[in-house]
Amino acid sequence: MATAPGLPHNKNQLSQLGFQFRVKKLPTTNFFVTRTNLPGLTGNPPGAATPFKIMPLAYDKLEYGDLSVTFKVDEDMKNWMEIFDWMVGVGFPTKFDERRLLDKQEGQGEGKFSDGTLTVMTSAKNPNVQFVFKDLIPYSLSDLEFTTQDMDVNYLEATVGFKYMYYTIERRKP
Repeated sequence: MATAPGLPHNKNQLSQLGFQFRVKKLPTTNFFVTRTNLPGLTGNPPGAATPFKIMPLAYDKLEYGDLSVTFKVDEDMKNWMEIFDWMVGVGFPTKFDERRLLDKQEGQGEGKFSDGTLTVMTSAKNPNVQFVFKDLIPYSLSDLEFTTQDMDVNYLEATVGFKYMYYTIERRKP
């Protein structure tokens, strides 16, 4: 059946539930991801002064927003510790040998940086679009709040913030 001009071929809307997020360096964390964002872009166009107003020019640099990933913390805290150890290995807060040979293992899902992939699914839960983040590095890991005040069990979640070089888009072939 032919689609009328101006009408979309696929009328299904994007669901917030249909995604998977994976980082090579975080195998335990990947399974527990509950929320992530697709960062936006900002261009900062320079302006050319005229007698009437500043005219925007084409920009030559893009700024990518931060990537934020929320995950359920497993009982052994392995996924939280994966990120903690990565951050300590990059930041070596007390001594230089805490880097744990990170510089020698670059490019294998190890080292200071790691690639990550956000896969967005179709309404039929098939992979549709992949966003590949290049050279992720964590810069924040949220607190874990333990409490005896709650009446119900609320499983702990943590959020990790990432910086990265850029991301690319890989579209599914129809």
